[in-house]
Amino acid sequence: MSDRWLLANRAFFVRDLVRDYCTVFQLLAAQRRRFERDGAVSYSALRDLLGEAMRKGVFWRLKDTAHHLFRNSSFGSPAAGEQSESRLWQYAGSACPDGMAGQKPVEALIDWCIGYAFHECAKLKEDAFQGQHYASRLLQLGRHAAVSGELYDPLRELAAQTAESSARELSRILHVLSHGLFLLTRYLADEGDNSHLARWLASEEDMAREVFGAQYPALLHALYGDRPGRLYLLAAEDLLEAGRRRPALDLLCRARKLGRLDHEGLAQLHALSLEPDAADAADAACAAPAAASRSKPGPAA
Repeated sequence: MSDRWLLANRAFFVRDLVRDYCTVFQLLAAQRRRFERDGAVSYSALRDLLGEAMRKGVFWRLKDTAHHLFRNSSFGSPAAGEQSESRLWQYAGSACPDGMAGQKPVEALIDWCIGYAFHECAKLKEDAFQGQHYASRLLQLGRHAAVSGELYDPLRELAAQTAESSARELSRILHVLSHGLFLLTRYLADEGDNSHLARWLASEEDMAREVFGAQYPALLHALYGDRPGRLYLLAAEDLLEAGRRRPALDLLCRARKLGRLDHEGLAQLHALSLEPDAADAADAACAAPAAASRSKPGPAA
């Protein structure tokens, strides 16, 4: 991949970074809840999350995206342009005594967080395999009448140690990724015009709010300052550019009903409603949520 192609598609890479980061965080948070409930994580879920070199999972793709964005200084920021001749796969710390190798501090730390969490997750996957197969088998053997204490006792604690190791790995992974969310709010301060990112955030707003949690308002402020409603305007413009007028109408109507459109968003919704053959679609899009709400059965007496 050439630097020119990477720079031309940088906005998509930033969108993918946020999308896949949220996906990974949500999946691993679910595994922590499973561990707290059952005392184990799912080996198959972690295997699919990580993937393999020839069939990369979402976490592996996230790691690659971070490397593309942050290990090539000509690609790390829109202002860098083509002046830098640094290599794409330049490792942080390999060239400079301070360990930055041309990376900005926030970019270097996001890249570190993702890489560290990825390899920690690979360890967690192996512990999940050990727990699912070897630890459970050891417990079965220990209960067998023919297995004496002399044979079994030196191995007795290993099953519990596997579970303890999984707990520590989960804690480290989610601690690192949680701080990565804070770092992302800093990094995305220059992405207020990224309509591809806005479209994903608006389309998957529930997921983004859940993952960023208390930091979600800071994310919106980093992107759009005192105009959080610009999220929906940019998202609708991205949908319109892709020829998807009806989803754009749906998105703007939903945002209006939630009271999240600013004057520009309202103007865009009005303009779309005035287009030929668009008025009926706009009315239907804006009325559908209200109709669904009215038809929804109330609580049982």
